[in-house]
Amino acid sequence: MTHTASFAVIIPAAGSGSRFGGGDKLLVDLGGLTVLQRSVALFAHRPDVRHITLVTAPDRFEAYRSHLRSIVSPDKLHFVPGGRERWESVLNGLRSLSSLTPPPLFVGIHDAARPLTPPAIIDEAFRVTVERDAALPCLAEPATLKRMGENGCVAATIDRRGLYQAQTPQCFNVAKLLAGFEKLHAANQLADVTDDAQVFERNGWPVPISTGSPLNLKITTAADVELARAIVASSTSTDSSHAR
Repeated sequence: MTHTASFAVIIPAAGSGSRFGGGDKLLVDLGGLTVLQRSVALFAHRPDVRHITLVTAPDRFEAYRSHLRSIVSPDKLHFVPGGRERWESVLNGLRSLSSLTPPPLFVGIHDAARPLTPPAIIDEAFRVTVERDAALPCLAEPATLKRMGENGCVAATIDRRGLYQAQTPQCFNVAKLLAGFEKLHAANQLADVTDDAQVFERNGWPVPISTGSPLNLKITTAADVELARAIVASSTSTDSSHAR
């Protein structure tokens, strides 16, 4: 870290996890820590992160608070009610930051289901945000992409040059992002927003791309859990061998 700026981190965790196939995917164990514990731990001890806001259903507050007690100081962790859509949860989280003293200058918004983000990815996103008011970790699209036609067959092959997979934490100047959200909210233009960078895009503000990582996977299905467990096991094995 090469800056001394103040960041808050918002972690939206109000989703139903319908694609996961049952149960709370955030409480799935990954090598001794759950998905949620690992995601929060990414920011818990960073000196540039003063506040972590978990946005979730009110009936989960106490369970998650207890679950995270060993991971993050209670003074650093805040809870805010989530909305029906992701953008509503993020907006609730942003509005809550104005009550903090002192208010943070910048915010990182991180998926609760991205537990393995390499610290270097966070470092770069934060640094770029301090310099340019925003940063979007991205991974260049490695696959050959096809568009399917109405008959269920390939209609076209998509040129993947210049295409990137957006990751998190997506980071921004707090005041600017909140103003952008409120403007779009007043105009009823948030319904189809699927990530926070779109708020900057729709307001005509640049979103610099920072480095992403294949390890920064999002837990969506049971298969993702098995992949994440393999990554954790491999990392643990490597760390043990280096310690010998």
